[in-house]
Amino acid sequence: MITRRSFLLGVSGFFLANLPRMGMANGASVSGQRSFMEVFSFACPHCYQLSLQLGIWLPLNPHVKHYAIHIVSNPDDLKLAAAGYAAAVLGKGDAYRSAFFKAIYEGNQAPDERTMISVAESLGFKAQAFVETMKGGDVAELLARSETLTKQFQITATPTLIIDKQRVRQPDKDPLLILQEEFGEA
Repeated sequence: MITRRSFLLGVSGFFLANLPRMGMANGASVSGQRSFMEVFSFACPHCYQLSLQLGIWLPLNPHVKHYAIHIVSNPDDLKLAAAGYAAAVLGKGDAYRSAFFKAIYEGNQAPDERTMISVAESLGFKAQAFVETMKGGDVAELLARSETLTKQFQITATPTLIIDKQRVRQPDKDPLLILQEEFGEA
């Protein structure tokens, strides 16, 4: 039987070991740094706003390690997460995240397969290779870990923060304010 502690150790170890290699995290070193996971969805306008804020806050706080994790709680999340993780596997996770959010919230495009492919192509990926990567083993493993994380922490809304392996439950508070209070303002 898996305990919460063994799950946390396994999940954090996997994400800490693999997401930087895949381009989903900012910074270079994990040792000695505090960290947070941001569980998000491309379909969430609040996640888009937080991503814009993090684009400014994270470079000012290099002592903080950030991991962007896709929520996987329904079939639509699964498709969106697969696209985000495919871009990460191919080395452009952060660029894809920014471009996909921009396409949806500034370009008024639907968060669907056509937009996923269009954004991927805008980053230089071939459509067929991108789709194959979405269906590949590396993405499947990341999706499984995201789904486990989503269930284990009972995440039903985004954005959700997990700071130093503990879920933060302050739904009425701005996530950036939570991060500033926890890690200090730059």
